[in-house]
Amino acid sequence: MDHIDEKILRILKENSRLSWKDVGEQVFMTGQSVGLRVQQLQDNKTIQKFTIQQSYPHLQIILFYMSTSAFKEFEDLVKSYDQIIEFNKTTGDTCYMIKSCFDNETLDTFLQQLLPFGRYKINQVLKTII
Repeated sequence: MDHIDEKILRILKENSRLSWKDVGEQVFMTGQSVGLRVQQLQDNKTIQKFTIQQSYPHLQIILFYMSTSAFKEFEDLVKSYDQIIEFNKTTGDTCYMIKSCFDNETLDTFLQQLLPFGRYKINQVLKTII
């Protein structure tokens, strides 16, 4: 990945709906050349997907510490909730990091279902900076 690819990525992070021609004008390339570079970035998994960034009224970061070895059952349970935005297995102190958008009532139900698998630490997001 060179500096042009990095610039294309920065532009697409700001607005992934721009045409290749519009991106090309900013990096002094043709739209076709930008399209080829973006395809290469997708092929080598640098770009995983194009998406939108949604705003949520409630946002939580849940750090989970397993006390059982029922990893698949735990993962299946977490994945069954539509309010899960991001779900990662982690290294370090915690086993998993869950980013979610539960309202208070549904969050309580979710957390109760997690308890048989271990313990958690939860943080509510007050304000998104970036």
